[in-house]
Amino acid sequence: MKWFNEIQILKGVTVPRCMKIDIFTELHVFVDASKGSYVECVFARSIVDSRVSVILVRAKSRVAPLKLLCIPRLELMACCVGVRLVNSILKALNMPDLKVTLWSDSITVLWWIKEYENWSVFVANRVKEIRQLTQIQSWKYVPGNMNIADLLSRGCSPRQMLSSRWWEGPSWLKQNSEYWPDGEISCEPQEVNVERKKTKNANVDLANDAPPCLYVLRLIMMK
Repeated sequence: MKWFNEIQILKGVTVPRCMKIDIFTELHVFVDASKGSYVECVFARSIVDSRVSVILVRAKSRVAPLKLLCIPRLELMACCVGVRLVNSILKALNMPDLKVTLWSDSITVLWWIKEYENWSVFVANRVKEIRQLTQIQSWKYVPGNMNIADLLSRGCSPRQMLSSRWWEGPSWLKQNSEYWPDGEISCEPQEVNVERKKTKNANVDLANDAPPCLYVLRLIMMK
């Protein structure tokens, strides 16, 4: 009811439906998740009349599953839906060669996407789809305070929405690329290990290629 009572202040908000898109237009996807929801939004960045134009193309939000999931898993789900969203846009525009950059503030998820390791089934299945639909080098890290999707995932009042004007995209995206986040991740976060499959190391002398009978004898002697 509090949200509903403030909704009138949004009556003046307009989002232009006409977009000037050419071969030099870039699509920027921002994803984020919280305990309650995960969201994705796509912006088109173009040069129009010698000025940088950033306009909202599509946005999607989903309520988090009833089954409790950790934040990194929800962030991964946001990434997965984000790639589906931007690919549907590329197909609708019939411009598959547009440059796409995907931004996430989850170092853990970016590590899962970029590193080829033996991940858990949940992570492996979603990472596989993400790699099939996007290029790994297109994924970039953005600090949480610079991620425009952070406002959507945590929820906000109409007044906060109006003051943020999130549908215009992050202000830094209107500047030259040297003022953007560098997008790199430098170290492996501890949360990565939770989804790394454990391998059992048998006491086998692989270097000497020991025969099976010798291995059985060794186990008997160990007992």
